[in-house]
Amino acid sequence: MSRVLASFLCASSLAAFCAADVSYNVRVNPAARSLSMRMQIDGAKDSETVSIPAWCPGFYFLLDYEKALFDVNVVNLAGAKLATKKLSARSIQISNPTKEPIVVTYRIQGNDGGLGFFRTHVRNTSAFINGPSAFLYAESHMTEPHNVKFNLPSGWDIGTAMDHDGQGKYSAGGYDELADHPIQLGRFVRRKFKVEGIPFEALWVGDPAPNCDVDAETERLRRGSIPAIKMMKKVPFKHYTYIIHLEVGDFAGGLEHRASTCIATGNAQTIHLDELATHEYFHSWNVKQIRPKILGPFDYSKQQRTGNLWFSEGVTDYYAKLHAFQAGLTSESQLLDELRNEIRQLERSETRKKMTLEQVCQNTWEDNGFGGFGDLSFYNMGLVSGFILDAAIRHETAGKKSLDDVMRIAFDRYALPQPGFEEGALRDLMVEVGGPKLGPIYDTLIRSAGKELPYSQLEHLGLRLTIPGKEYVDAPFSVNDKNTITKVIGSDTGLMDGDDIITVELGGTDSLKVTFKRSGQQKQVVVKARKYKATDMRLVRNLLATTEESSRRVEWLKGSGG
Repeated sequence: MSRVLASFLCASSLAAFCAADVSYNVRVNPAARSLSMRMQIDGAKDSETVSIPAWCPGFYFLLDYEKALFDVNVVNLAGAKLATKKLSARSIQISNPTKEPIVVTYRIQGNDGGLGFFRTHVRNTSAFINGPSAFLYAESHMTEPHNVKFNLPSGWDIGTAMDHDGQGKYSAGGYDELADHPIQLGRFVRRKFKVEGIPFEALWVGDPAPNCDVDAETERLRRGSIPAIKMMKKVPFKHYTYIIHLEVGDFAGGLEHRASTCIATGNAQTIHLDELATHEYFHSWNVKQIRPKILGPFDYSKQQRTGNLWFSEGVTDYYAKLHAFQAGLTSESQLLDELRNEIRQLERSETRKKMTLEQVCQNTWEDNGFGGFGDLSFYNMGLVSGFILDAAIRHETAGKKSLDDVMRIAFDRYALPQPGFEEGALRDLMVEVGGPKLGPIYDTLIRSAGKELPYSQLEHLGLRLTIPGKEYVDAPFSVNDKNTITKVIGSDTGLMDGDDIITVELGGTDSLKVTFKRSGQQKQVVVKARKYKATDMRLVRNLLATTEESSRRVEWLKGSGG
């Protein structure tokens, strides 16, 4: 057991193997494309309410899970029927005057598209259960232990991050934990690996078999799993499971879970999940542990609104890109190009002129749940805001602090079983870590509509963002990720393609002193600065950055766990 893990393990998951107050038996019926479910409530009261969720955490949109629920029967252990009252399409009230254990049997239609994603899917060779779509919950027993057993066709396997006793019983400390462990059943390819001593596995589900090089693709997942652990220092899971569905149904992409993710993609020869995988994986910290107060414990009966989805999703996307780079899965120029594309997308948004980012987060339930409202996405603007806030914190603290510190402090304060953060807590935390100037920057990004965003903060990371139509002074050459000249612009500079740039300093109003290395020898020339008007938006290394700004860029790219 890793030292960083040992301090975080929760006794509740271990206690779940004791007597459970709620237990389920799941039987898969491939021919009928359905699940037969048996739910038993021990310690039942004289009246119990049993419901199926209205939504799935991670997808902020009401779902009609009740439409796949049928053949519901309620009895006691002796098989005698108990009186019920339908409260809504999703809930029934059970009368249990003798306070005996209650048994609820029902069936779930497994008709989700592809190999399953938001719902339940059953076919001849596999089945997938997204917890909220299949497990009814007893409203008065949400925090008590829950157990699950499975009856499977011959030759079928089970894949889930849920705790198990090795004898077929899977356990969770409460309904939230149970619902947040998707379950893959059937025939699939399993690969195991470790990161910092913690066990991981990747389940590759294809019908037919995977077309990709499973070992090579799993290695990319392994590498992508390293930076978050190094950055956060503490790990909120005992083992982690990637479930990769090599077929696209109604949705292509990923959905985060407490200690796993389900990703739907095509069954291609090359997969390279990379930033998608690092995004869903980082959610194990950000949104599953560092979360708005309203997002856990959950109210599954209605919309749960928060103005902080930009942080839960957009900042997660920011770290997904950084961690893919730090894992060696993408290059510096690719990272900067992707960040530039995010800024370009944001600048094209008309909704940004009318609505604040907080308002967009609050209203996402009315816009299909896919990350925004109108043409403004909280993934997109949240990512850009995280980028700018990170640059500002690094500058205001002279490189001593960063957004990484915000994440670690938030984890220590708000990770389960502690309550999540209040709606205004993030601004306070940014100011606590970065100083008073972070408050106005936060307000401009998160609580204002139509204001010009403080992109100048990115200069503190040794970066230059060019805005079309604006004039700039630059060096008369371009470089690659290794600071090697790839193109000399102009003549009589004394520089050549392939020279390795060491420093560039302003030598006067229009001259630059360039120190470089050629064929192992250090040289220096004075060249005329290049002045130009930008015709497109670009995000590149600022060749005229100060030594301090260049140091901030190196620190930013390396990451605090590097």
